[in-house]
Amino acid sequence: MIENFKNEWQIHIMCLLLAFFYLWGISLVPFHPDESTQIFMSQDLFDFKKDPLSLSYSPDTELVGKTIYHAIDMPLTRYLIGIARSVTNTPGLSSDWNWSLSWEDNIEAEAYPSILLLKTARFIPTLLIPISLYLFYFSVRNVLPKAPALIAVLFLGLNPLILLHCRRAMAESSLLFGTALFLWSITRDKIKPVLVGIALAAAFNAKQTGIFLLPVGIIAVCTLPKGDLHLRNMLARSSTLVGVFLVITFLLNPFYWKFPLSAFTASYQVRTQLLELQLSDHLQEGFIFFKSLLHLIANMFISPAAISDVGNYLVPLAGQVQEYNDILPHYWGRSLPGGSLQLIFLISGFILMIKRYKEQPKTIQVSLILLLTTTIFLFFGILFFLTIPWQRYIIPLLPLSALWIGYGLSPLTDALKTALDARKTSTILS
Repeated sequence: MIENFKNEWQIHIMCLLLAFFYLWGISLVPFHPDESTQIFMSQDLFDFKKDPLSLSYSPDTELVGKTIYHAIDMPLTRYLIGIARSVTNTPGLSSDWNWSLSWEDNIEAEAYPSILLLKTARFIPTLLIPISLYLFYFSVRNVLPKAPALIAVLFLGLNPLILLHCRRAMAESSLLFGTALFLWSITRDKIKPVLVGIALAAAFNAKQTGIFLLPVGIIAVCTLPKGDLHLRNMLARSSTLVGVFLVITFLLNPFYWKFPLSAFTASYQVRTQLLELQLSDHLQEGFIFFKSLLHLIANMFISPAAISDVGNYLVPLAGQVQEYNDILPHYWGRSLPGGSLQLIFLISGFILMIKRYKEQPKTIQVSLILLLTTTIFLFFGILFFLTIPWQRYIIPLLPLSALWIGYGLSPLTDALKTALDARKTSTILS
């Protein structure tokens, strides 16, 4: 663990500058209709404060409107938007976005947020990005020297996918934060089950994808010094982790408070129906492993930042898209040559980690194994369970990608540091 934060002044300045850049361009990010849904659902925060049981499921009530979102979506993002609205006293939306209507009809129905409302709703999700980068840095810094760790943070912070998907009033920024908090929690010298449980709850309550981190969390809290490797101790730590995770999740989801088993069954049925509908609409050929693998790799490294998941409203958004794409950081590196280079450095990072593994101290070895395990669970979880190839699904993989690219670049930074030190010594002697 990096004890002396004062010696890490570079990351403070970097995150501060990036935060200004993110907030400067917040209004340039093209609108996504799901932002309207999140803003519309942010009313839950106000209902939660007045009467949380009004958000609970009842078996004799049909799942329609908001109750469907309670059943299928996680609540963290809409609470964060609600907090921003509450602090600024900004009214929400009276109507949800209707995908079956035209752009003009949705505007007429007042489902399109005003500029002020959209900026307000995007503020906290955008602010979570530099916080996530800060946590990510002190995770990476446990296994990498300062220079490649800073490069990894810069690569992640200026990734066009982060700049687009995480500056919207949607779940991706909260999921990025939950993932970064989880990585930080499992790379401490002393891994605390409560902290890991909180991180898991943050990731999962941002988006269900966070559940892929649960097995790694259990492995992490069971990774103890040799003298503590007792089954009872490991069960106690695992139980603490799971208990914290479940309690926080239950408290954040009043949908399950009155009739938890019935609510869970209803939620499962609705999500299953939705998934089948999405698969029939977007994956007519069914799941094909190598095709899905190529889609995943392309989304991570090659494909341009996807303004929209589907093409319903590309014409009305054309002006916003053009203005957004006029700025270099919004599209850099998203090409076959640029993506191939990133993939080469990532693979080099894996190979280098394996070669250097035995030379590392025990604590660093544990962190490397846990980071590698996280990469594997997230990669294959997204590949096999999130079969629709929408780009924003791969957001939790981006910190791990940046980590291994940073690792792959470490020989270059080491060589540069050696050359600079030699030149400095030569100058002094002369």
